[in-house]
Order: sequence, then structure tokens, then C-alpha cells
Amino acid sequence: MTLATTVTTALVRLRQPTEFWTTLSASVLVLLVGGVLAAISYLAYRRERDRSFQLAALGFGLVATGNVVIVVYQVGIKGSFLLGGLELLRIQTLSGVLVVLGLLSLLYSLYRY
Repeated sequence: MTLATTVTTALVRLRQPTEFWTTLSASVLVLLVGGVLAAISYLAYRRERDRSFQLAALGFGLVATGNVVIVVYQVGIKGSFLLGGLELLRIQTLSGVLVVLGLLSLLYSLYRY
């Protein structure tokens, strides 16, 4: 494979709809903010030794991961922006379950605190 072919292939992959890049950007931001919140919660757990902070860190991590699952699947595994009906339903279900588990963990951590 020549350099020109490799560059052309990479440029073709970059030509995705605007919605794709918007979704990717939003997911990266959610991952960053969720990761920061999870890290802060974990540091609070280490300082205070209160299990509710540990549960909050888990919750923030699960919510952030649940939001990123679809984009990771599209970009990393599928390699395409377009997903089929059953495939889309399965990945949205997985994403929803992770977000719900994260929110339940946050709810429980607030209840314990």
C-alpha cells in the first residue's frame, strides 16, 4: 500500500456527516466531564473514607461510559456512521442500561450520604 493510497483512505473516512462529528464531540465532552467528576469523587473517597463518594465515582463513570458506547462502537468497531435497526437497538439498549446503572449508583450514594 502506497502513502497516497493510505492518505486517500484516511480522508474518505473523515468525510462523515456533520451529525457524526457533533455526536463525537458531545460524547468526548461527556467522557471528559464524567471522568473529572469520577476522579474528584474517588479522591474524596480516599480522603474521607466515606463509601458514598466511591459509589458516586462509580456512577459518574458508568454514566460517562454509557454515553460513549455508541460512538466507540460506530468509530472503533463498526467503522461506519450508519447502523442498522437491530444493531442500533442493541447498542442503544447497552448504552441505556449503563446510564441507568450509573444514575442508580448516584442516587444510592446520595441516599447514603
